[in-house]
Amino acid sequence: MTRRLIAVFSVLIIVFSAGCQLKEEGEENERDIAMNIIDSNSNIKSIALQAEEFTLQDVVDKPFGKALVIGQLGEVRAFKEGYFNAKGDSIGYVDKDGDEIKDVAGVIIDPPEGSITDSYYDIKKYIENENVMFLLLDGFGYHQYEYARENGFLPFLKNYEARKALSVYKPVTNAGLAAIITGTTPEENGIYSRKQRELKVDSIFKQALELNKSTAYIEGNIGIVNTEVQPVLNLDENKDGYTDDEVYKSIIKAIEDGNEFIFAHFHGIDDAAHSYGPLSDEAMERIKTIDSYIEGIVPIWDGVVIISADHGVHSAEDGGDHGEFRYEDLIVPYIIINRGSNVE
Repeated sequence: MTRRLIAVFSVLIIVFSAGCQLKEEGEENERDIAMNIIDSNSNIKSIALQAEEFTLQDVVDKPFGKALVIGQLGEVRAFKEGYFNAKGDSIGYVDKDGDEIKDVAGVIIDPPEGSITDSYYDIKKYIENENVMFLLLDGFGYHQYEYARENGFLPFLKNYEARKALSVYKPVTNAGLAAIITGTTPEENGIYSRKQRELKVDSIFKQALELNKSTAYIEGNIGIVNTEVQPVLNLDENKDGYTDDEVYKSIIKAIEDGNEFIFAHFHGIDDAAHSYGPLSDEAMERIKTIDSYIEGIVPIWDGVVIISADHGVHSAEDGGDHGEFRYEDLIVPYIIINRGSNVE
């Protein structure tokens, strides 16, 4: 009898566990196939999978000018009169000319004029005649920038104009970094998630090498995507939980060594935002620390400094997260400091 009871309970446990697993997988799938609609300041609406056709005007109550339709593989299309509909487990979009995105991640209405892909073209523009430094502040969304500026955590950068720039989908480090250094979308460069590392197009590092510019690519403790220049990696030598101080020291050394193009990646904002939340005291203090590093760098750098982010971070139950189609993840600051004209 005892053995039979044990067997019955074992079967019940297995069935219950399987049911829970199916529910979790179903919930994840439902989140994945929802099409989100945002602007640069808010998350407007999430559209669940539905069989009927609908237009953007059917589901957006507010008037808008331009819009971008963005696919799960990073495709970006300017919105033209067309329709959305469910196809299998995804929502597709077909414009009036028949151009199609089969799996839509979301739509951003009235997007900012700037994009993180502008980084490539701005570096390319300046590098022919000037020294250029690009500082990538990982996980630094525009809403975090605004909060930090308004609450005293950006005593240096508050003096410079920060334009809004659109990141790419998915808003994760691999995809954002690839877009910055190639000037292309994930659809073109082949990096659309954390899984890819091989670029399908050349990066700005190749451009710098062809111009015979001495170049330093300074990373945290690991490489992100494969580039024409090997990154200088920085371990957390003092065990403070961040590699930012080590990256800062590497930047100073790269300046002292006479490099004409420096690309440096600070990871600490993203790390703190994941652990404590994007607007937490810990994340703000990390922003303030990096702001002080930038204040130390700019006066000794004879050239242009461009500052932006790969993505932002939104609040989550256990701190912060990113990788979703929402304005907190997709809208980032874009700053150019040109000592010749003070503010660009």
